[in-house]
Amino acid sequence: MFTRFGELLPLRTAATAITMGEGNTPLIRARNLGTRLGVHELHLKLECCNPTGSFKDRQVSIGMSVARQFGRTRFAAITSGNVGNSLAAFAARLGATAYIWVSRNTEKSKRQQIDVFGAQVFTIETGIANDNAFDNPYEAAVRAFPTFCREHDLVPMTSARSVNPFMVEGAKTIAYEICADLGRCPDVVAAPVGGGGLVGGLNEGFRDLKEIGLTDRIPRMVAGQPLGYFAGIDQVDDPECGGARPLDAKWANGVIQDSGGVLHRLTRNEIVAAQADLAGKEGIFAEPRGAYALAALATEAAMGRIERDCIAVAIVSGTGLKDMATAIEISARHSAPSSTVASIWDSKLDPATGNRTTHRVEGN
Repeated sequence: MFTRFGELLPLRTAATAITMGEGNTPLIRARNLGTRLGVHELHLKLECCNPTGSFKDRQVSIGMSVARQFGRTRFAAITSGNVGNSLAAFAARLGATAYIWVSRNTEKSKRQQIDVFGAQVFTIETGIANDNAFDNPYEAAVRAFPTFCREHDLVPMTSARSVNPFMVEGAKTIAYEICADLGRCPDVVAAPVGGGGLVGGLNEGFRDLKEIGLTDRIPRMVAGQPLGYFAGIDQVDDPECGGARPLDAKWANGVIQDSGGVLHRLTRNEIVAAQADLAGKEGIFAEPRGAYALAALATEAAMGRIERDCIAVAIVSGTGLKDMATAIEISARHSAPSSTVASIWDSKLDPATGNRTTHRVEGN
């Protein structure tokens, strides 16, 4: 990553980078799923192949490398799992100290991965989404975290532009690699939405390439965000909107609008079905968040909004080994004599979360 794109990254020299070989992940042709979606050229960007199993390795590597240039060796993060996994691993490699706070409902396998690397781990209670998200203890901790880090001389490694803008640079390298490997910019890129930084970072990467004359376009962004705990990134300005506010929500939503793209809110059934299709049709084992992009792209294709001759890329952001509970559920469905795992195109709306809503936004 650093040797390939070092001139576009905020480092004095690639020799000072803290790296574990992150980046340069496979971009594979998904012929089986492409046929099902009616897309002649569908590719999967396998961010699950990074050292700790998610794209967060790119962000943590750059954030920690920049901090090292300033002599900083104490790091902290509040995380649902993947940033904590990555930070703990890179801190071990640097010989640095990492303090990591995780929510009470973080997947057991992610918590164990943080423990294995020797980071100091703390737990935050996680409330339910309600009309006042700031009453949620996890949400309140996230908002107070930058101040806490300043007071205790810690480098905040929350991967939000407003907290640590250097970490966003890692997501940009995904865009660089996609264009380099395809030999051109894709027409459509599908990405998951957690905090929103991945969508924003991808867009910045494509814009970098356009500004230096290596492409003449910015791809249309199709984003997938689950219904439930987090507020929709297009709803965070609504005072009556319940749920925790993703830190990069406005940035991500603006990127989707500017690209002429669309945000799809996904039910759990749609997400699990996308996981099953990635595994059963292409041999890719993704965690739930790693399947958001494909689920959103499938919805878009079902609505007839993906042209057959376009080049589309879906980001598989993390490995399924991070959330074995869902894997067990998929396996159980396969084993049931009277039931099979529904594909994305056959899945039903999840009665527990209600109807999925689709937010269509027109670009400039």
